[in-house]
Amino acid sequence: MIVVTEERLLSEAEHEALMDGARAAGGDGSGHIFGHTVRNDGQDPVVRDYDFRRPLKFTRENLRLLSSLHDALGAGFGVDLSGTLRSPVDSTLAELHQQAYAEFVDGVNEGYFVYALESEPLPSHFMIAISRDVMFASLDRLQGGLPKRLRADREATDIENGLIQKHLLPLVMDGVRTGWADVDRLNPKIVMSDTSATYMRIALPSDACLTADIRVHVGDAEGMIRVCYPFAMIESLVGKLAHANVPPSSIVRRSPDDDEKVRRGLGNIQVPIIVELGNADVTLNDVLELQVGDVIPLGARVAGDISVLVNGERKYHARPGLRSKRLAIRITSIISEGDDEEDGSSEG
Repeated sequence: MIVVTEERLLSEAEHEALMDGARAAGGDGSGHIFGHTVRNDGQDPVVRDYDFRRPLKFTRENLRLLSSLHDALGAGFGVDLSGTLRSPVDSTLAELHQQAYAEFVDGVNEGYFVYALESEPLPSHFMIAISRDVMFASLDRLQGGLPKRLRADREATDIENGLIQKHLLPLVMDGVRTGWADVDRLNPKIVMSDTSATYMRIALPSDACLTADIRVHVGDAEGMIRVCYPFAMIESLVGKLAHANVPPSSIVRRSPDDDEKVRRGLGNIQVPIIVELGNADVTLNDVLELQVGDVIPLGARVAGDISVLVNGERKYHARPGLRSKRLAIRITSIISEGDDEEDGSSEG
């Protein structure tokens, strides 16, 4: 170690010799001086930008494990929401990154329902923001309609807020609880809600936060569910990540409860069922000349079975009839693939 004092200053030649020796220390054409990478091939040194006003709180390994955790969290939430709505839902992690709390607030000031949550004994609150498009599409489907994108931005009514609190928010909180189960036992509770995060001060504007953006597709609607963890809240959880059994995002371990949720979700998905009474080959001229009262003979026999199509494919044979003054069918047999081909060839 060389100590430079006022009594002994390095000359220009000694300084150049010192730098040449440092450059020569790297046999591959580069050397390291005081933590910096120095090149001796005539190019500029390799320098990485670092913002001292926004120090990085999470290592690459932290972010990798947290990405795996939230990837599984998003997938589990999609399965739960699909089962509740009885409609396909796609939910995937879009991005996980560190940002200042003020940046998160700016991003969810419009077009979101915002909720502040606490989970004892964690020292701070965290926040969940749900896109209005996703929320209203889910509400439409929950009430029996089609999940469509919101045409005009509006506030939720009292009835809609009640449905959100009863049916949709518990799914999000269950997703957070299940996603963190391998790290720590969380029990999130809502302490505040609003349509803007401006007045919801759960951290200082400059505080570092971890934000998980989960992209959700519900019918024609697409939006984000954004989860914001202030560093003061998540710091203790990050310390437990290395010892937790968090699976890689590409190999998500499923428990029997997860399988049961998938089974319930698939079992509640609605599929169209069509009963085919018969068919006939008719020329286009005959179709154009059809009048009221015309009769078209079908290929099916009166006393024979009819076909039942599930999602466009023949699956069953049945007999038509009445039940409680309504048309009904009684399944008589199941159509296998071979029987389906023969049935189709005989009808032609």
